[in-house]
Amino acid sequence: MEEDKVTQQMEELRVEDGNKDGTGDKKSKDGGKKKNKGGGGGESVGRSELNPQPQYIEDRLSLYNKLKEEHDALMAERAAKDSKPIKVTLPDGKVVDAESWKTTPYLVACGISQGLADNTVIAKVNNGVWDLDRPLEEDCSLQLLKFDDEEAQAVYWHSSAHIMGEAMERVYGGCLCYGPP
Repeated sequence: MEEDKVTQQMEELRVEDGNKDGTGDKKSKDGGKKKNKGGGGGESVGRSELNPQPQYIEDRLSLYNKLKEEHDALMAERAAKDSKPIKVTLPDGKVVDAESWKTTPYLVACGISQGLADNTVIAKVNNGVWDLDRPLEEDCSLQLLKFDDEEAQAVYWHSSAHIMGEAMERVYGGCLCYGPP
């Protein structure tokens, strides 16, 4: 079973680190406990990743890289072939000139101010949630949502849950199946 292999890898990692209780504490030569301390100087901080990683992590990353490469090629082709001038309407009624399949909400935000771009969590295009790096496709309305917006918070927390899930897999060997809603 995959879980048994992962559990065994976790135990081997703890033994290699001299840490059988899983607390992150290291036993010193005199039998006392010495805490791992954060700080500079290239010291390792906290727990390290499983070594070797479960095979499914490498398989998933390979599949992602393949699909990303295909997607990037399709997007470049689409931008070269279908790009045209579009109008982007902001909530205050201002209209910004842009190019379909090239201009992103992030680029529009940068055109307004770098501070706005840096603080924007997610965009809404024609009232639908839209990634900041996804190119605009046609004339549209655009809202740039900061963290004080409830929808932006939900997106931020959802993304954070995926990052925590990756940590659970890579550090603790968790086998995740389904993400948050």
